[in-house]
Amino acid sequence: MFRSLFLKISRVFQTLSEPHGRMAAASIGFTMGRVCLKERKRLFETIDRVYFRVGKKPPFAISGIIDRLFIHFSLVLFEVLRFPLISSEQLKNNIHFHGVENLEKAISAGTGVILPLPHLGSWELLGAAIAFRGYPLHTFFLSQKEDDLGSTLDYFRQFSRLIFHERDRGMIGALKALKNGELLGMIADQDGGNHGVYLDFLGHWVSMPTGPANWSLKSGAQVVPVYCVRRGFSSKYDAFFLPALKPETAPSHEEKVISRIRKLSIWMQDIILANPSQYLWFYDRFKPRHVPYLATLQKSGISSVHGDYFYRNPSPGKKM
Repeated sequence: MFRSLFLKISRVFQTLSEPHGRMAAASIGFTMGRVCLKERKRLFETIDRVYFRVGKKPPFAISGIIDRLFIHFSLVLFEVLRFPLISSEQLKNNIHFHGVENLEKAISAGTGVILPLPHLGSWELLGAAIAFRGYPLHTFFLSQKEDDLGSTLDYFRQFSRLIFHERDRGMIGALKALKNGELLGMIADQDGGNHGVYLDFLGHWVSMPTGPANWSLKSGAQVVPVYCVRRGFSSKYDAFFLPALKPETAPSHEEKVISRIRKLSIWMQDIILANPSQYLWFYDRFKPRHVPYLATLQKSGISSVHGDYFYRNPSPGKKM
């Protein structure tokens, strides 16, 4: 039912001119932001708490951030639903690359490139823009056999030219891609589970995924952080490729993982705080997913106060 509905909406958006469809999507987003009062209140409390805890002032009023957030992600959905019409010319005109020399330099090393990125701007369009410019870009996906929303998104993603690997069974294919000097995109701000690196992120104690660190350290791949942000409410985005991360010098693999994840977390936090109205996970990122696990660690003497960090069940009292 969900898939059928979105396919019908997609066909409608494909028949409309891009400007008219964009205007309709923005209007829907603004309206949703004003009628979803419970979600609006929750977002206000979350964003206010984030900036208070990090000791920074929001770039503009929180109510305005929430209005822009609803409009932005309505436009993101509109853009994804129009993926069947996607073209190289459209992506080149709308996604402007900055720092692409950093990507080219990393590719020239011949060891493969990992592109870690946050849920900011439009990661879907960014991936398509990279792939349509001729870069062989691989990424992981979760098998969505019973998830109607996930399977619907997977349908539209097939038009992006990305090369997908099933996360639980596609490790070998992704590793071969890196060995061949190709690119692997990895979302770096999602929940890392009990085996992630626990640290402060946006003023909250969370688990960050270790994939970008473990994969790069074990394969020798270069790590080039990348993100994109929308220009106002237009179809234009600016995509930024940062210089590759420097080699880690810590004595153990675990310490190298922590160092790399902390660098990525600090970088992502800075750009999210500067562009809060384009960050997806204010809606969900800080749910207390690991309370039982953390309670067990605390009983054994593991500190989980803000400012600490650890990885892989450290010894009691030891900060990894």
